[in-house]
Amino acid sequence: MIRLVQLGSNSESIISTKELPCQELSNVWIELVDPSEDELHAVADCTQIPISFLRLPEDRQIDLRLEPGYGVINFIVMQDVTSTKDTYPVNLAFSKDFLISVAPKEVQYIVNLAKERMSRTKIDPPAHVVYFIVDEIASSHFGHLENIETVTSDIEEEIIEKPNPQILKKILSLKSNLISFNKNLWYERGLVFNLRKYESVMPKKIRDLFDTTHEDLTRQIDIAETYREILSDAINVHLSATSNKINVSINSLTIVIFYLTIITTVTSFPNMVATFFGIGQFGSTHYAIIIAAILASTILPFVWLWRKKWLSARTALRQIDEEQT
Repeated sequence: MIRLVQLGSNSESIISTKELPCQELSNVWIELVDPSEDELHAVADCTQIPISFLRLPEDRQIDLRLEPGYGVINFIVMQDVTSTKDTYPVNLAFSKDFLISVAPKEVQYIVNLAKERMSRTKIDPPAHVVYFIVDEIASSHFGHLENIETVTSDIEEEIIEKPNPQILKKILSLKSNLISFNKNLWYERGLVFNLRKYESVMPKKIRDLFDTTHEDLTRQIDIAETYREILSDAINVHLSATSNKINVSINSLTIVIFYLTIITTVTSFPNMVATFFGIGQFGSTHYAIIIAAILASTILPFVWLWRKKWLSARTALRQIDEEQT
Protein backbone atom coordinates (compact mmCIF):
# COMPACT_ATOMS: atom_id res chain seq x y z
CA MET A 1 0.00 0.00 0.00
CA ILE A 2 1.22 3.49 -0.88
CA ARG A 3 0.13 6.34 1.35
CA LEU A 4 1.03 9.91 0.35
CA VAL A 5 1.36 12.44 3.19
CA GLN A 6 1.61 16.16 2.40
CA LEU A 7 3.98 17.55 5.03
CA GLY A 8 2.67 21.07 4.49
CA SER A 9 -0.92 20.30 5.46
CA ASN A 10 -0.43 16.84 7.05
CA SER A 11 -3.15 15.50 4.76
CA GLU A 12 -2.74 11.94 3.57
CA SER A 13 -4.27 9.76 0.90
CA ILE A 14 -3.85 6.28 -0.51
CA ILE A 15 -2.69 6.26 -4.13
CA SER A 16 -2.02 3.59 -6.72
CA THR A 17 1.21 2.98 -8.60
CA LYS A 18 -0.28 4.65 -11.70
CA GLU A 19 -1.05 7.85 -9.79
CA LEU A 20 2.43 8.14 -8.29
CA PRO A 21 4.22 9.66 -11.33
CA CYS A 22 1.67 12.47 -11.37
CA GLN A 23 2.54 13.58 -7.85
CA GLU A 24 4.84 16.49 -7.16
CA LEU A 25 7.68 15.30 -4.93
CA SER A 26 8.05 18.44 -2.88
CA ASN A 27 7.80 18.22 0.89
CA VAL A 28 5.95 14.90 0.80
CA TRP A 29 6.15 11.63 2.66
CA ILE A 30 5.66 8.42 0.67
CA GLU A 31 4.66 5.76 3.16
CA LEU A 32 4.91 2.14 2.02
CA VAL A 33 3.24 -0.50 4.19
CA ASP A 34 4.05 -4.12 3.30
CA PRO A 35 4.77 -3.00 -0.27
CA SER A 36 4.60 -5.27 -3.28
CA GLU A 37 7.40 -5.50 -5.81
CA ASP A 38 5.42 -3.34 -8.26
CA GLU A 39 4.98 -0.62 -5.64
CA LEU A 40 8.69 -0.65 -4.86
CA HIS A 41 9.54 -0.35 -8.57
CA ALA A 42 7.09 2.54 -8.99
CA VAL A 43 8.56 4.48 -6.05
CA ALA A 44 12.13 3.76 -7.17
CA ASP A 45 11.39 5.01 -10.70
CA CYS A 46 9.66 8.11 -9.39
CA THR A 47 12.33 9.11 -6.84
CA GLN A 48 15.42 7.77 -8.64
CA ILE A 49 16.46 5.88 -5.53
CA PRO A 50 17.72 2.33 -6.24
CA ILE A 51 15.13 -0.29 -5.43
CA SER A 52 17.74 -2.28 -3.48
CA PHE A 53 17.81 0.57 -0.96
CA LEU A 54 14.04 0.40 -0.54
CA ARG A 55 13.61 -3.35 -0.12
CA LEU A 56 13.35 -4.51 3.48
CA PRO A 57 16.58 -6.41 4.21
CA GLU A 58 16.26 -10.04 5.19
CA ASP A 59 19.26 -9.87 7.51
CA ARG A 60 17.62 -6.92 9.32
CA GLN A 61 20.82 -5.06 10.00
CA ILE A 62 21.11 -1.49 11.23
CA ASP A 63 22.88 0.63 8.64
CA LEU A 64 23.22 4.19 7.34
CA ARG A 65 24.01 5.09 3.74
CA LEU A 66 24.86 8.70 2.95
CA GLU A 67 24.55 9.20 -0.80
CA PRO A 68 24.83 12.47 -2.75
CA GLY A 69 21.54 14.29 -2.24
CA TYR A 70 19.84 11.68 -0.05
CA GLY A 71 20.37 9.27 2.81
CA VAL A 72 19.05 5.78 3.55
CA ILE A 73 18.53 4.42 7.06
CA ASN A 74 18.04 0.71 7.78
CA PHE A 75 16.53 0.54 11.25
CA ILE A 76 14.76 -2.15 13.25
CA VAL A 77 11.84 -2.29 15.67
CA MET A 78 12.35 -4.95 18.30
CA GLN A 79 9.71 -7.43 19.38
CA ASP A 80 9.31 -8.70 22.94
CA VAL A 81 12.94 -8.95 24.04
CA THR A 82 12.10 -11.25 26.95
CA SER A 83 10.93 -14.05 24.65
CA THR A 84 12.52 -13.59 21.20
CA LYS A 85 15.35 -12.00 19.23
CA ASP A 86 13.16 -11.31 16.18
CA THR A 87 12.86 -7.76 14.88
CA TYR A 88 10.91 -5.84 12.24
CA PRO A 89 12.93 -3.94 9.61
CA VAL A 90 12.23 -0.29 8.77
CA ASN A 91 13.78 1.61 5.85
CA LEU A 92 13.87 5.40 5.65
CA ALA A 93 15.09 7.16 2.49
CA PHE A 94 15.03 10.94 2.67
CA SER A 95 16.21 14.05 0.89
CA LYS A 96 15.42 17.75 1.19
CA ASP A 97 12.18 17.28 -0.76
CA PHE A 98 10.73 13.91 0.21
CA LEU A 99 10.76 11.04 2.66
CA ILE A 100 10.14 7.38 1.85
CA SER A 101 9.34 4.97 4.67
CA VAL A 102 9.10 1.23 4.09
CA ALA A 103 7.83 -0.89 6.96
CA PRO A 104 5.65 -3.91 7.72
CA LYS A 105 2.19 -3.37 9.14
CA GLU A 106 3.34 -4.67 12.56
CA VAL A 107 5.21 -1.40 13.22
CA GLN A 108 2.45 0.91 12.03
CA TYR A 109 1.95 2.05 15.62
CA ILE A 110 5.44 3.61 15.55
CA VAL A 111 4.60 5.50 12.37
CA ASN A 112 1.31 6.67 13.87
CA LEU A 113 3.11 8.00 16.95
CA ALA A 114 5.46 9.94 14.69
CA LYS A 115 2.49 11.42 12.83
CA GLU A 116 0.97 12.60 16.09
CA ARG A 117 4.13 14.60 16.77
CA MET A 118 4.01 16.37 13.43
CA SER A 119 3.18 20.05 13.68
CA ARG A 120 -0.32 21.20 12.77
CA THR A 121 0.68 24.81 12.27
CA LYS A 122 3.94 24.74 10.32
CA ILE A 123 5.65 22.66 7.68
CA ASP A 124 7.72 19.70 8.89
CA PRO A 125 10.65 19.02 6.55
CA PRO A 126 11.33 15.34 5.69
CA ALA A 127 14.39 15.27 7.94
CA HIS A 128 12.22 16.33 10.88
CA VAL A 129 9.85 13.42 10.28
CA VAL A 130 12.87 11.10 10.15
CA TYR A 131 13.77 12.33 13.62
CA PHE A 132 10.24 11.65 14.88
CA ILE A 133 10.30 8.06 13.59
CA VAL A 134 13.81 7.25 14.84
CA ASP A 135 13.11 8.84 18.22
CA GLU A 136 9.86 6.88 18.64
CA ILE A 137 11.67 3.64 17.84
CA ALA A 138 14.37 4.47 20.40
CA SER A 139 11.75 5.45 22.99
CA SER A 140 9.98 2.10 22.55
CA HIS A 141 13.06 0.40 24.00
CA PHE A 142 12.17 1.70 27.47
CA GLY A 143 9.09 -0.54 27.39
CA HIS A 144 11.31 -3.53 26.64
CA LEU A 145 13.56 -2.61 29.56
CA GLU A 146 10.56 -2.50 31.89
CA ASN A 147 9.54 -5.99 30.73
CA ILE A 148 13.09 -7.21 31.34
CA GLU A 149 12.97 -5.75 34.85
CA THR A 150 9.72 -7.59 35.59
CA VAL A 151 10.99 -10.93 34.26
CA THR A 152 14.31 -10.52 36.09
CA SER A 153 12.52 -9.84 39.39
CA ASP A 154 10.35 -12.94 38.88
CA ILE A 155 13.45 -15.03 38.18
CA GLU A 156 15.20 -13.79 41.33
CA GLU A 157 12.12 -14.57 43.42
CA GLU A 158 11.81 -18.03 41.86
CA ILE A 159 15.48 -18.80 42.54
CA ILE A 160 15.12 -17.93 46.22
CA GLU A 161 11.72 -19.50 46.94
CA LYS A 162 11.45 -22.50 44.61
CA PRO A 163 14.55 -23.21 42.50
CA ASN A 164 14.09 -25.80 39.77
CA PRO A 165 16.15 -27.17 36.86
CA GLN A 166 14.20 -25.09 34.31
CA ILE A 167 15.15 -21.76 35.87
CA LEU A 168 18.74 -21.97 34.59
CA LYS A 169 17.48 -22.49 31.04
CA LYS A 170 15.20 -19.47 31.44
CA ILE A 171 18.06 -17.30 32.71
CA LEU A 172 20.39 -18.28 29.87
CA SER A 173 17.67 -17.66 27.27
CA LEU A 174 16.87 -14.21 28.65
CA LYS A 175 20.56 -13.35 28.91
CA SER A 176 21.10 -14.34 25.27
CA ASN A 177 18.17 -12.14 24.18
CA LEU A 178 19.49 -9.30 26.31
CA ILE A 179 22.93 -9.52 24.69
CA SER A 180 21.33 -9.31 21.24
CA PHE A 181 19.18 -6.38 22.41
CA ASN A 182 22.22 -4.58 23.80
CA LYS A 183 24.12 -5.12 20.55
CA ASN A 184 21.29 -3.53 18.57
CA LEU A 185 21.28 -0.57 20.94
CA TRP A 186 24.98 -0.01 20.26
CA TYR A 187 24.39 -0.11 16.50
CA GLU A 188 21.48 2.32 16.79
CA ARG A 189 23.51 4.73 18.89
CA GLY A 190 26.32 4.65 16.34
CA LEU A 191 23.85 5.34 13.53
CA VAL A 192 22.33 8.29 15.37
CA PHE A 193 25.80 9.67 16.10
CA ASN A 194 26.74 9.53 12.41
CA LEU A 195 23.37 10.93 11.38
CA ARG A 196 24.03 14.08 13.39
CA LYS A 197 26.94 14.86 11.04
CA TYR A 198 24.84 14.66 7.85
CA GLU A 199 24.71 18.33 6.89
CA SER A 200 23.73 18.15 3.22
CA VAL A 201 20.03 17.30 3.68
CA MET A 202 19.57 17.82 7.42
CA PRO A 203 19.52 21.32 8.95
CA LYS A 204 21.51 21.92 12.12
CA LYS A 205 18.46 22.50 14.32
CA ILE A 206 17.17 19.05 13.36
CA ARG A 207 20.57 17.42 13.82
CA ASP A 208 20.66 18.88 17.32
CA LEU A 209 17.39 17.10 18.10
CA PHE A 210 19.15 13.76 17.73
CA ASP A 211 21.24 14.60 20.81
CA THR A 212 18.28 13.59 22.97
CA THR A 213 17.88 10.31 21.08
CA HIS A 214 21.59 9.63 21.47
CA GLU A 215 21.36 10.23 25.22
CA ASP A 216 18.33 7.93 25.51
CA LEU A 217 20.17 5.13 23.72
CA THR A 218 23.19 5.63 25.98
CA ARG A 219 21.01 5.29 29.10
CA GLN A 220 19.32 2.22 27.64
CA ILE A 221 22.70 0.58 27.01
CA ASP A 222 23.72 1.22 30.63
CA ILE A 223 20.43 -0.21 31.93
CA ALA A 224 20.71 -3.28 29.69
CA GLU A 225 24.25 -3.87 30.95
CA THR A 226 22.97 -3.67 34.53
CA TYR A 227 20.32 -6.31 33.88
CA ARG A 228 22.87 -8.52 32.15
CA GLU A 229 25.05 -8.38 35.28
CA ILE A 230 22.02 -9.14 37.44
CA LEU A 231 21.30 -12.24 35.35
CA SER A 232 24.94 -13.33 35.68
CA ASP A 233 24.61 -12.97 39.46
CA ALA A 234 21.32 -14.89 39.30
CA ILE A 235 23.14 -17.80 37.67
CA ASN A 236 25.66 -17.81 40.53
CA VAL A 237 22.84 -17.68 43.09
CA HIS A 238 21.08 -20.59 41.36
CA LEU A 239 24.26 -22.68 41.34
CA SER A 240 24.86 -21.80 44.99
CA ALA A 241 21.29 -22.79 45.91
CA THR A 242 21.70 -26.08 44.05
CA SER A 243 24.99 -26.72 45.83
CA ASN A 244 23.35 -26.01 49.19
CA LYS A 245 20.58 -28.51 48.43
CA ILE A 246 23.20 -31.13 47.61
CA ASN A 247 25.07 -30.34 50.83
CA VAL A 248 21.87 -30.69 52.86
CA SER A 249 21.20 -34.06 51.25
CA ILE A 250 24.76 -35.21 51.93
CA ASN A 251 24.54 -34.04 55.55
CA SER A 252 21.26 -35.89 56.01
CA LEU A 253 22.78 -39.03 54.54
CA THR A 254 25.84 -38.61 56.75
CA ILE A 255 23.65 -38.35 59.86
CA VAL A 256 21.82 -41.56 58.91
CA ILE A 257 25.10 -43.39 58.33
CA PHE A 258 26.43 -41.97 61.60
CA TYR A 259 23.61 -43.40 63.70
CA LEU A 260 23.80 -46.71 61.88
CA THR A 261 27.49 -46.79 62.73
CA ILE A 262 26.69 -46.14 66.41
CA ILE A 263 24.19 -49.00 66.43
CA THR A 264 26.70 -51.30 64.75
CA THR A 265 29.45 -50.28 67.18
CA VAL A 266 27.28 -50.80 70.27
CA THR A 267 25.78 -54.11 69.20
CA SER A 268 29.01 -55.61 67.90
CA PHE A 269 30.49 -56.07 71.39
CA PRO A 270 27.50 -57.93 72.90
CA ASN A 271 27.42 -60.11 69.80
CA MET A 272 31.10 -60.86 70.26
CA VAL A 273 30.57 -61.74 73.95
CA ALA A 274 27.59 -63.92 73.16
CA THR A 275 29.54 -65.67 70.43
CA PHE A 276 32.51 -66.13 72.76
CA PHE A 277 30.44 -67.74 75.53
CA GLY A 278 28.54 -69.78 73.02
CA ILE A 279 31.62 -71.85 72.30
CA GLY A 280 31.36 -75.34 73.80
CA GLN A 281 34.36 -75.12 76.11
CA PHE A 282 32.87 -72.01 77.79
CA GLY A 283 29.36 -73.44 77.98
CA SER A 284 29.65 -74.12 81.74
CA THR A 285 30.27 -70.45 82.60
CA HIS A 286 27.85 -69.06 85.16
CA TYR A 287 25.01 -67.04 83.61
CA ALA A 288 25.67 -64.05 85.91
CA ILE A 289 29.14 -63.68 84.42
CA ILE A 290 27.69 -63.83 80.92
CA ILE A 291 25.05 -61.17 81.71
CA ALA A 292 27.66 -58.93 83.34
CA ALA A 293 29.95 -59.27 80.31
CA ILE A 294 27.11 -58.43 77.90
CA LEU A 295 26.08 -55.38 79.96
CA ALA A 296 29.67 -54.19 80.18
CA SER A 297 30.15 -54.62 76.43
CA THR A 298 27.02 -52.53 75.87
CA ILE A 299 27.61 -49.76 78.42
CA LEU A 300 31.31 -49.18 77.79
CA PRO A 301 30.87 -48.17 74.08
CA PHE A 302 28.07 -45.76 75.10
CA VAL A 303 30.31 -44.21 77.76
CA TRP A 304 33.15 -43.87 75.27
CA LEU A 305 30.87 -42.21 72.65
CA TRP A 306 29.42 -39.91 75.33
CA ARG A 307 32.87 -38.78 76.51
CA LYS A 308 33.86 -38.10 72.87
CA LYS A 309 30.59 -36.12 72.46
CA TRP A 310 29.70 -38.18 69.42
CA LEU A 311 26.19 -39.17 70.44
CA SER A 312 24.92 -36.02 68.64
CA ALA A 313 25.54 -36.21 64.90
CA ARG A 314 25.80 -32.45 64.44
CA THR A 315 28.25 -32.12 67.34
CA ALA A 316 30.34 -34.97 65.97
CA LEU A 317 30.45 -33.46 62.48
CA ARG A 318 31.39 -30.07 63.91
CA GLN A 319 34.17 -31.63 65.98
CA ILE A 320 35.53 -33.50 62.97
CA ASP A 321 35.55 -30.28 60.93
CA GLU A 322 37.42 -28.47 63.73
CA GLU A 323 40.02 -31.23 63.93
CA GLN A 324 40.51 -31.16 60.16
CA THR A 325 40.88 -27.38 60.24
